[in-house]
Amino acid sequence: MLPLLKILLVFTLIIFMLRKKIGLGTTMMVSSLLLGALFGMTLIPLVKQMVLTLVTPDTLELITALVLIMILESIMRQTGMLRSMTESLFQLPWNFRILTVSIPAIIGFLPSAGGARFSAPLVGQATSEMPYQAEHKVLINYWFRHIWEYSLPMYPGVLLASHFSGLAISTLLLWLFPISILWALLGYWYIFRNYEKKDELRPTSEDVNSDHHTGSSLIALLLNTWPLWATVVLVFANISIALALCGILLVLMIQKRYPLLQVAKTLVEPLTLRIIILTWGTMAFKDVLEASGAVQQISSAIVDFGVPTLLLVTILPLMAGMLTGIVQACIGVAFPLVLAVAHPSPAIVMLAYVSGVLGVMLSPVHLCLILTVEYFKADFVRSYKLLFAPCLLLMVMTMAIFQVFH
Repeated sequence: MLPLLKILLVFTLIIFMLRKKIGLGTTMMVSSLLLGALFGMTLIPLVKQMVLTLVTPDTLELITALVLIMILESIMRQTGMLRSMTESLFQLPWNFRILTVSIPAIIGFLPSAGGARFSAPLVGQATSEMPYQAEHKVLINYWFRHIWEYSLPMYPGVLLASHFSGLAISTLLLWLFPISILWALLGYWYIFRNYEKKDELRPTSEDVNSDHHTGSSLIALLLNTWPLWATVVLVFANISIALALCGILLVLMIQKRYPLLQVAKTLVEPLTLRIIILTWGTMAFKDVLEASGAVQQISSAIVDFGVPTLLLVTILPLMAGMLTGIVQACIGVAFPLVLAVAHPSPAIVMLAYVSGVLGVMLSPVHLCLILTVEYFKADFVRSYKLLFAPCLLLMVMTMAIFQVFH
């Protein structure tokens, strides 16, 4: 019982610091210190463990990958690639509903914090003549902005889950990719099920029906997204994501004649330091859990209580996600405990990861949800209620997949 009370105290500190808008990296570092102290580590071994975490190959590779992703996003924004991507979408002669959900999905290729605020005006533009309620516009933007949370190696949650579980990124993505498909189909059906197509008018363009213009728009879309799908291809070819991103960035900089000086400026931005501290703090928390013996004590206490493993694998990440509203924090807090009592098979990791992401989606402090509701001037409670049904259905489908393949 005592180990559970100790970890509950640590979780309370994490939630308190995040509510006070203290950075996730700092929060995880401070929580690691409290965790070590509560489980009997003295100051010098505790600090030594946290310093050693920073220089481990796993931590260094993770930091490198996340910083390179940040640079990739910066280059694609500053060279106009993201803007060209969205412009191409509006020129393609496809179903209006596909157009509408594609906007946040395309913007979601890059995992920028609060990225839903970037896609919200474009969704608003696409739906300006539609009979959609503000709360449904919120759901379109919020749901499809996070469609790639399961299937792109650029997302920090995927990278952390891979490192914590020991599964190759390509293996993890193969298990999670069907969830992205279910996410898209389920969201599409749920959002549009009460609207008739005859009430929807696609934004018109004098060129939209031109085969030549359609072809050029499609080519433009592919050319402006090549760094993203190239990263996925290289990761599935079992190339390290850090190495893959290095090669892609080199080619992109040559293609766009992007100056090295600008990359240097990006590296010295405060965001770079935040990424380093965030990754260090998350990995330190995991290592202190193990070094202090907390994982063994907590897992033994859970077993003594007779909590079913499947329930733990589902509920712990779900609650961590709802309380923090951040995927990285959810993975960092929940995965070491989940994987201590459950063998890290691909099916177990898939179930825990999906539970965590759904918890984050249902978190009332999720930045993307708050910003989207604010932009569309929607009712927060009504917008929030709309999330329950698709999240529940996706959880049921994920459990079914787990039962079949576990």
